[in-house]
Amino acid sequence: MLKFVSLVLLLCISLGANCQVRSVRVILPKERSAMMDTTKAILIKQLKNRSGVKIVNDTTAELTIELGRGGTGGAESFSIQDKGKRHIQITGADDPGILYGTGKFLRTSRFDQNSFTPGTWRGSSAPSGKVRGIYLATHFNNFYEAAPIGEVQNYVEELALWGVNYIVIHFAHWQYTSYYDADAQQALTRFREIMGIARACGMKVGLLQVPNQGFKYTRNEFLNTPVPDELGRRGHFGVNLDPSNEGANKLLKENWHYLLEQFKDMGLDVVAFFPYDEGGCGCDKCWPWGAKGYPKICRELTEMAKVQFPAAKIVLGTWMYDTPEAGEWEGLTNLLKKDNSWLDYIMADAHEDFPRYPLDKGVPGNLPLVNFPEISMWGQHPWGGFGTNPLVHRLQRLWDQTSNKLSGGFPYSEGIYDDMNKVICAQLYWGKEKVSTTGIIKEYVAYEYGQDVVDEVTKAIEILESNHVRKQIKASAIEAFKLIVQAEKKITPQVAKSWRWRILYLRALIDQEMYKRGGRLEGEVLKAAFNELTEIYHAENAHSRPIHPPVIK
Repeated sequence: MLKFVSLVLLLCISLGANCQVRSVRVILPKERSAMMDTTKAILIKQLKNRSGVKIVNDTTAELTIELGRGGTGGAESFSIQDKGKRHIQITGADDPGILYGTGKFLRTSRFDQNSFTPGTWRGSSAPSGKVRGIYLATHFNNFYEAAPIGEVQNYVEELALWGVNYIVIHFAHWQYTSYYDADAQQALTRFREIMGIARACGMKVGLLQVPNQGFKYTRNEFLNTPVPDELGRRGHFGVNLDPSNEGANKLLKENWHYLLEQFKDMGLDVVAFFPYDEGGCGCDKCWPWGAKGYPKICRELTEMAKVQFPAAKIVLGTWMYDTPEAGEWEGLTNLLKKDNSWLDYIMADAHEDFPRYPLDKGVPGNLPLVNFPEISMWGQHPWGGFGTNPLVHRLQRLWDQTSNKLSGGFPYSEGIYDDMNKVICAQLYWGKEKVSTTGIIKEYVAYEYGQDVVDEVTKAIEILESNHVRKQIKASAIEAFKLIVQAEKKITPQVAKSWRWRILYLRALIDQEMYKRGGRLEGEVLKAAFNELTEIYHAENAHSRPIHPPVIK
């Protein structure tokens, strides 16, 4: 036995940093930025939370991790190298690059109770996609609105570790009577808090807004003419303004000015406009909205935004440009042929396959294209009400249609249950065609649940996706839950208690129970599962229709 222990010790010494350690020192250069301190704090937090490893500040540490600037790989690139025995150096071309390199180091490492084994990945990496954003749909009293700000901070930091570099938020006017509504002021304060957290992680921040949205109780003479909505997907809370109406136009610009003022100290890096859901006007002067009234008012609001934030990127969304007779795609293309100078990106996506027009005929204005994947709502209702919602193969199929056209995107998130899908999108944007969604999800599983359970959990996730549609859950749900139960025997106590494991476990449990009950939402097992999800999401007061998990009395 003594000989065996000696052999293991010698092996660890020979391997340098790549061996199980129980104490870690993290060092920074003397001349450093505030973000480097933030990255160090995030690294230490993750090491402690995932393994309980001891953090020390002297040379007694079994491993030293050095963070600093270096490399020539371009903006946001990073490198991980050994710097002698038990010394790993993570460098970035800039501050965000250091954070992204730290994320790569963490998710290629192994975490056990009170120790961890540093990952063996060494090399350099640089992002292909420049826009790796997330749209946090902060409404309906969902997680982003309701969770303690400390939990939101942890989550934004963890997204940054996966390479997310933009956070955009939407102020939903229709939820409030005015900006002076106490709830509206609370929302604006929350936005600034979230944006501040994102900025500390080196992210760019911005707004995603419908240009003609109004408050509750807007005067009737200012309201729009409803737009055609054969598919029932364009959304309408009854308070959209008609920008061709002089009074309504004046009001919406006053509203826009006030909203921009709320971020004058924070700064905005991006302003993204959205045509529908909520939005649009069907009057003669505005219709077809996507080619006429919408780009006109967006350009006017852009001019206002540029006064306050001259460097902000402007994104024109084309969501629901799918009424062929309206000719919105062709109309926008013809309009931008004359002048596209006010725009930086076109954003496109749809509920099902990606819109064919920009793929077959080119992007209007020949502008860079970003997408807007629906990673939260697709195929389930209430959204997230059944736990995690992996869309591994769906996202691969959509990526295969678009990867050679995209400069990145802003996936649409309603909460934390779509965490796997956010990570998939962020890593696809980072590596573009060089990566696969299956490979990304295996890296996710190894990091979040443990390297010992990659095979069974990946298989279970595949089954969960095959049973995504609630009315088509098959007998394979029993196998998925069995795989999760088997995996739970191998994971650390930290993982077993984590919200990511619980929403995965509960999804598998719910699917099995629904299969056994023929899809009926009944019984104490489902009741307890939905109640736990409600607590995890902080959804006790969430909008019952789309966000709150099912309630079983």
